[in-house]
Amino acid sequence: MAVLSNMYFKSAGLALLAALVALAPAGAAARAYGPPAPQLTRAPELVEFVPATYPESERAAGRQAAVVLRLHIDETGAVESAEVTESAGPAFDAAAVAAARKFRFSPAEIDGKPSAIKIAYRYEFELASAAPTTAAFHGVVKRRGTGVPVAGVTVTVSAPGLAAPAVAVTDAAGRFAFTDLPPGTASVTLAGERLPALEITEELESGKEHDLAYEVSLVDPEPEAPSGDDLEIVVVAPPLRREVVSTAVRAEEAGKVPGTSGDVLRVVESLPGVARSAAGSGQLIVWGAAPQDTRVYVDGVPIPRLYHEGGLRSVIHPMLVDSIELVPGGYGAAFGRGLGGMVSVGTRTPDGKRVRGRLAADTLDASAVVSVALDKRERVRLALAARASYLKLWADRLLDPSARAFLPIPRYGDGQLRLSIKPSARDRIEIVGLASGDRFSRGIPSADPALAVLDQRRLDFGRVYARWTRDDDDGGSLTVTPFVGYTRARQVSSYGDVATSLASSSWLVGVRANRRIRAARWLHFDVGLDAEVNVTSLARRGSLGLPAREGDIRVFGQPPPDQIGGDDWQTTTIGLAPYAQAELSFWSGKLRVLPGLRVDPYARSVSRRNPPASGAPAVGLFEQDFAVEPRFAVVGEPHWRVQLRGAAGLYRQMPAVEDLSAVFGNPRLPTSRALHTVVGAAVQFTRTLSLDVTGFFTRSGRLAMRSPVDSPLPGQALAPIGSGRSYGAQLLLRQEMYKGLFGWVAYTLMRSERQNGPDAPVRLSDYDQTHILTAVLAYALPRGFEISGRFRYATGFPRTPVVGAYHDSTFDRFQPVFGAHNSTRIPAFVQLDLRIGKRFAIARTHLDVFLEVLNAWNRKNAEEIAYSPDFAARDYIRGFPVLPAFGLQWEF
Repeated sequence: MAVLSNMYFKSAGLALLAALVALAPAGAAARAYGPPAPQLTRAPELVEFVPATYPESERAAGRQAAVVLRLHIDETGAVESAEVTESAGPAFDAAAVAAARKFRFSPAEIDGKPSAIKIAYRYEFELASAAPTTAAFHGVVKRRGTGVPVAGVTVTVSAPGLAAPAVAVTDAAGRFAFTDLPPGTASVTLAGERLPALEITEELESGKEHDLAYEVSLVDPEPEAPSGDDLEIVVVAPPLRREVVSTAVRAEEAGKVPGTSGDVLRVVESLPGVARSAAGSGQLIVWGAAPQDTRVYVDGVPIPRLYHEGGLRSVIHPMLVDSIELVPGGYGAAFGRGLGGMVSVGTRTPDGKRVRGRLAADTLDASAVVSVALDKRERVRLALAARASYLKLWADRLLDPSARAFLPIPRYGDGQLRLSIKPSARDRIEIVGLASGDRFSRGIPSADPALAVLDQRRLDFGRVYARWTRDDDDGGSLTVTPFVGYTRARQVSSYGDVATSLASSSWLVGVRANRRIRAARWLHFDVGLDAEVNVTSLARRGSLGLPAREGDIRVFGQPPPDQIGGDDWQTTTIGLAPYAQAELSFWSGKLRVLPGLRVDPYARSVSRRNPPASGAPAVGLFEQDFAVEPRFAVVGEPHWRVQLRGAAGLYRQMPAVEDLSAVFGNPRLPTSRALHTVVGAAVQFTRTLSLDVTGFFTRSGRLAMRSPVDSPLPGQALAPIGSGRSYGAQLLLRQEMYKGLFGWVAYTLMRSERQNGPDAPVRLSDYDQTHILTAVLAYALPRGFEISGRFRYATGFPRTPVVGAYHDSTFDRFQPVFGAHNSTRIPAFVQLDLRIGKRFAIARTHLDVFLEVLNAWNRKNAEEIAYSPDFAARDYIRGFPVLPAFGLQWEF
């Protein structure tokens, strides 16, 4: 028999297209010389289809074909005549004409009256399969609330059995159609000029036609370009591939979360598994791991941190961010050199107009970004972004000196310069430079200068890299990213006139390359190289016990240890890691297995392995290590609503260069090790309501700890004797955008523990937070208004209590007597944040105005425990009180 491809839904679009083409010349003439041209008010729709007889001669030869006809439809919807415009041969032509003459259409209407019309019609002859192995998927996209069809929406279907995503665009009736899709779970993405990307999961069955209707909400019209942020934030557990169902938050939603002030990357702190860090730290604590154990990448290039000091802003302008992936643990073979999680930020150069940009200002800072096409075809673009804070300027004028000393008020700035080149449809080249700077100071003032405490930090870094990406016709790709970077940091901790300082400057050179290969329909490979060379010069002066490290028993404001030292040293670390990972798909994608292997040899040199001494030359040190790190992940989908997954892997991390001092650390520290194990399940209750549950267990060893010996041997102030473990579960109950409403509840129940040595008792980690709860709710009101709220609760970090004190007559000061290690906690953090916003359309631009109220009920959250000089009285360093933040953002 003959099969009409997309027979019902494509015909209306073809009819409308043909009618518009036919009417266009007449309309042009009418506009020039007469009354308005006739308007097609209703396109004909096929209401009675008659299958064609498949020519026996062509069936016997196994031939298939398509015949394009011009149909003359009268005012009643009957086909008066059919003419062949693209022939497939006499037999096929005759059969197609005979069948088309029997079609019946709903009458076309011009200016509201039934009228005759001519349309183009494609009739496809396909041999029927004995047993269908594919599925058909078609539907309509309508505007929510009105039911009006939405044309021009790009519908993309991704499925394990597809070599490349299938793409269709909705016609004037809002319809789209796909044929020959592989059965199983498919990811469907809807995106358009006024429709932010919306992802849905559908279950396709062999031999069935799936007809679905989607109702979508459109943003305010922007004639030339969509909204600037197409960001998707992904929290993966385990991180298998981008097709794996995971937590995804669009920028449209992320920018409405209170506390972000439009910085969409800051929504990460509201997701499961991410601890609430102390105010002013800007640290990212994932699953109880130390902040330095979580690696941060921008386009595959490592950077020191994701957020500026204070955690108020990310270091990348949000308009330049394309995606962010947070992987708490169990990530694949492409990444390593970290014991904790991994954050990967993808960037882009804004396009869509010849000139695009954004100006923004709020209580914290001001920023600007502009993107300009340098050629008429817009294949070469230049973008520049800059941001500078002024929070400290007004805080210094409004807050009293004692409050300024306790509250962490940072100064920061960043900038990015991008050149994007598209030499062909398959190739993309981006040359990027980025820079960031931070200054921070806090302390405890005292009338006695000898008792004043001050903590100062600064960090400046820059990166320059070039990224070349080539897409293959078979779904494969190649990405190569060489990079170079510079980082300069300084930290000073002082107690009275005794200061401890650590200064470092480093150069980073590396390359990351990845080749994606489609070996078969059910098999894909990723092979690549991750290479880094880091040369660092360091200088340290002051107490051997400062700055404090994880496991130290200290309190804020405590006098530093008496032992004083100084050291200058240089380190060179080399990592050259080839890796490979496969993706095997079985049973139409219902089971996927991802084995991986990373081979990570390490080498390092230290300029001095002996402490400096008068007349003694420096003796260098060269160490090397070889690590084989297997990774494994599996995903099963027993039902289209249910997904089960698991992952495990081994990980290594080189010791921090700050720990390789012959005076303050140990130049011979080996690499630390970790095992990650992750299991999870996801349930899709409705199209927009889902629940994701993940359990995790990580174990680490050979952690650098302070030597338990009172007088350690030279070069052995630190020893690789520590171990740790983190375990727990996290869940995310999420309501995706539905009739203007979205939100989620994220909860993590966790325990993070450490052991200072093989014989030491197990204790709580300094970064343990038993309960972490975040609830977000937002609603879009009419006339461009939107309101949202966020509630956060987090258990306080563990601390070691002071149970007494004694007077040290040698230095004429009091010293604390401590209780059990980490046996008390800072009080729980509880905060409610609110936000209201409004969008104004101004010509071809839009202006967003918002007001955020952070800590709406003015709770005095404790950030740290502080003691009086004699340790007889205890108080808390408090965080910000109620903080209103007003801002505006103009995008053009």
